[in-house]
Amino acid sequence: MTSGQVAVSRAQLAWLTELGIDRKLLASIADTTSLFTVPPAPAIAPAARAGLKPGAALAPTRGSAPASDQAAAPARVSPTSRPIPPDAQPAQVIPVVRQPLPDNLTALAESVAQCQACGLHAVRHQTVFGDGVAQAPDWMVIGEVPGDHDDHLGLPFQGKAGELLNHMLVAAGILPSATLFYTNLLKCRPKGARAPKPEEIEACLPFLRQQITLVRPAGLLVLGWQAAQALLGQRASLDRLRGQVHRYHDAGLDIPLVVTHHPASLMLRGHFKAAAWQDLHLARQALLSLP
Repeated sequence: MTSGQVAVSRAQLAWLTELGIDRKLLASIADTTSLFTVPPAPAIAPAARAGLKPGAALAPTRGSAPASDQAAAPARVSPTSRPIPPDAQPAQVIPVVRQPLPDNLTALAESVAQCQACGLHAVRHQTVFGDGVAQAPDWMVIGEVPGDHDDHLGLPFQGKAGELLNHMLVAAGILPSATLFYTNLLKCRPKGARAPKPEEIEACLPFLRQQITLVRPAGLLVLGWQAAQALLGQRASLDRLRGQVHRYHDAGLDIPLVVTHHPASLMLRGHFKAAAWQDLHLARQALLSLP
């Protein structure tokens, strides 16, 4: 590959095709002198899979070359991950066995399940605490409110929005290598898919902050302006909050935080997908730059 060229994987190509971005605009997003090429899908050598067991984490090496320049790795699929389109399917998928929560998170989840601090406890099917790698993952992905499927299953990011989120993370090179824990700002679904009320956010935010303290992720990927405002304490629009790396400070933690559009919003406003693509690459670079 010549200097200035940017490799685009098959998964990324599928995402960019969905965005409807032509090559000229793609070049302007990453580098005005870049040429985008689509390399052939590399085969995974048997040795690369040696010693891996179902559920083994495949964490990226921070500070290393971008995933598009590294050897392909088997996908790490969490219970909340959605199927990857056939043309973007890795050569081998290693399913992750869902692990029980650590004791401290189990206690917090039980407190959440018993919470009656706001009126949402009366209309929920169940609380949606979170799911994924619960001990020092690369990313904690934080949405705003549980969806209808989430409310019935007790797991975050189910349904079509979850499928789109998984596709986005794969296309941006975050999955399959990274470990993730998924949760939401609110742990109960508001009836009628309405936006959360200030008193509901106030009641649930302490639970989210405790989750972050106990999970201790390397980075926070925040989806939607209400979750971003709540965590950052800033009353600003999503456009003002995205496009930069913030810092989350609480309980002695200092964690990079990147804000982008919620996948449910992208399903209604497809023209924001190019901005989300940029945000996910910003997040990926922020994590790779950590020592």
